[in-house]
Amino acid sequence: MPKHEFLTPKAIANRIKAKGLQKLKWYCQLCEKQCRDENGYQCHIRSESHLRQMSLLRENPDKYQSTYSSEFLTDFVKLLSR
Repeated sequence: MPKHEFLTPKAIANRIKAKGLQKLKWYCQLCEKQCRDENGYQCHIRSESHLRQMSLLRENPDKYQSTYSSEFLTDFVKLLSR
């Protein structure tokens, strides 16, 4: 099987995707993990690490909610001060 060319549209798209954050359409806030597409996200939410995080969230939801709220407040105030 031939190697992919460096300048093909597929190769360029893969390099762009691998660079970092793209659209946050498929993002798991609990695990702080971004997935490239719906299939990756579905695989992630069935993964052992995600299920472990979900069980921790169920044990103490107030802790996570207060953490997210304080993060939001801090970032929101920082954004407003610009």
